[in-house]
Amino acid sequence: MKSGMKTQLWIIMFFLLFFFLGFYVAVSTPEDPIKCSSQNTNCTITNSYATFPDRSICEAEEVFYPTQEEDVLRVVAAATRNGKKMKVATRFSHSVPKWVCPEGNNGWLISTKDLNRVLEIDAEKRTVRVQSGVTLKQLVEEAATAGLALQYTPYWLGLTVGGILGTGAHGSSLWGKGSAVHEQVVELRIVTPASPQHGYAQVHTLSHEQDQHFNAAKLSLGLLGVISEVCISACTLTSIILLTQFYKIGVKELHT
Repeated sequence: MKSGMKTQLWIIMFFLLFFFLGFYVAVSTPEDPIKCSSQNTNCTITNSYATFPDRSICEAEEVFYPTQEEDVLRVVAAATRNGKKMKVATRFSHSVPKWVCPEGNNGWLISTKDLNRVLEIDAEKRTVRVQSGVTLKQLVEEAATAGLALQYTPYWLGLTVGGILGTGAHGSSLWGKGSAVHEQVVELRIVTPASPQHGYAQVHTLSHEQDQHFNAAKLSLGLLGVISEVCISACTLTSIILLTQFYKIGVKELHT
């Protein structure tokens, strides 16, 4: 085979390899970060990168997968009554810090993997109400069916709404208050431990208009309770398109 043909063959093979690697990265999703040796007990948890900064893997006595707010209330009440430490785990555990670790193998994990329903879309009020385990992909797609969109989001669509809020995740924007997604939240419901008189767990509904603890709850790092539902303010797709056009015009003028 001539050297020119060999070179062309290597170039073709390189681009094919590059394409398939890119395709794999685009369509693959991380494994469930929680693994248990006996059903939902004797569990370990890591993050989507399969390693925490100190290379450790955290342990937990048991993991729970609630599907509705009532389930979360029961789990939090049981953990409080039995003196168990608990942490919330998201679908892919995307965060690098070890916030998800319950500090020892006697703690409990509450996964929001199955809290994954879009509850209500109000096109007139321009709001979307979801369970906290709904992914960004679900939220964006469901909102679009009603002609709505978020003003800004993080780049990865596998993040969950509860995880985004708890860690202060953001996109990029110079508009309004900036690019933090939690600035778009108008109401949330959070389940917290409580006294025996209140059944060991309570549901609190917080909004920016009614409760002074709202700002703390929507950026709590998972330390104040389990966020069960979130209501997010959206904008119309038309306004996003107009903003994009204005941005393009502004960039063009800067370069002329």
